[in-house]
Amino acid sequence: GPFAQRQHGLVTAEQFRSVGWSERQVKWTVKRGLIVSIRPRVWRVVSAPVSWEQCILAAALSAGNESRVSFTTSSALLMLRHSNRDGAGIHLSGTRRTRLSGITFHFAELTEDETTTRGAIPLTTAERTIIDLASDGKSLPGPQLGECVDDALRRQLIDLARLRDLVDKLSEREHPRLGRIRAVLAARISGYKPDESKFETRMNQLWEQLGLPPATRQHTVRLQGPTYRLDRALVEEKIAIEWDSDRFHTYPSDRDYDSNRRARLVAAGWLVIGVTAQTSPRLLAEAVQRAVHDRAVGGGDQIPEQAMSNQDIRMSRFAT
Repeated sequence: GPFAQRQHGLVTAEQFRSVGWSERQVKWTVKRGLIVSIRPRVWRVVSAPVSWEQCILAAALSAGNESRVSFTTSSALLMLRHSNRDGAGIHLSGTRRTRLSGITFHFAELTEDETTTRGAIPLTTAERTIIDLASDGKSLPGPQLGECVDDALRRQLIDLARLRDLVDKLSEREHPRLGRIRAVLAARISGYKPDESKFETRMNQLWEQLGLPPATRQHTVRLQGPTYRLDRALVEEKIAIEWDSDRFHTYPSDRDYDSNRRARLVAAGWLVIGVTAQTSPRLLAEAVQRAVHDRAVGGGDQIPEQAMSNQDIRMSRFAT
């Protein structure tokens, strides 16, 4: 029926009653082998394939009472970074505690803006899920919390303003242990743009560790026609630093695009320094410092003669 089609092949006792089925009819259908009970008050149509999502939805339907999938289970459904289906278990949140086998229940007064659905499965929003994971003291240890937030921002699963508002609202409701998520938000001010890859994050961290001059991350340059985003830019000096990872250079067309992009930037007066995973920290520092020096001597829009400044620096493997 329509319920099963929308719910991964599942039907609840309440839904059977809503279409006029009696308890006797349900038992008769079970006896004929057409449906099978998998949770209290929840049956699976035998012809429907078994899936992980089906098991999660069955738990939520059986719990009822506006229960929502939450914590690591919600994280796995949303495919947040560092989530793992195998280790997620089944976590539910709500105001009426339920005792079901294999379920971890969390008491929470969830408001409408803290809940959503995904494939008929009721769950907490990405913002609420991240806050819960940050507060439980076990999930997303160390830098993983920030990496999870950045990945969710890249995928447009969350909005920093909504996340801040929710943290403030939960603080008023005396939600425990909000310190970790507040620290992550403090490092992500208005206008923050997450890195696009682990390599970019690693190289940005290296930039700070080397004590290189302050440079704008993900600076937008509008030329006559195309618009480009630079990984790092010393804007006044017109020095661009490009973190060149294999992720964005898989096909020949990627290389062609990148070459034309750099040629246009150089023609517009930019000095472009390409850095790969094989660049040593020392060479990166020397190249940037030399470029800054040459700009100060020769003027901001003057293209220096050093060929190395516009070539990929590919010396000695970068030590992690």
